[in-house]
Amino acid sequence: MIFKFALSCKEEETYRLLDELSGAISHMATPVSSGHGSIDLIKPGNHKGHAIKLLMEKWGIQADEVMTFGDGGNDLEMLKLAGFGFAMENAPDYVKKAARFVAKSNNESGVLVELEKHF
Repeated sequence: MIFKFALSCKEEETYRLLDELSGAISHMATPVSSGHGSIDLIKPGNHKGHAIKLLMEKWGIQADEVMTFGDGGNDLEMLKLAGFGFAMENAPDYVKKAARFVAKSNNESGVLVELEKHF
């Protein structure tokens, strides 16, 4: 079973292509940006947030016990789900708005900085 296709395009074309794809194939796949000129086509509902929610249910974990990090459109659902959802400083504004917190950029080891603060 296929859950995801990854497309590559010029970074400056990403959002135009996302708009085109959303209208043309949204009944079959959800197009999301995964950064740097990449577009993921995922089976509707099978996003990262869904996977994390399944694990939370299986292990009896609450949202306030979950920490996620993301920098692209393919991270929105998991950032919203987690009690500690961190968008990376280098993420687009719409990703930062989806998260409760912002971590330093990938180039500044933002994930490591936050993990060291919390653990």
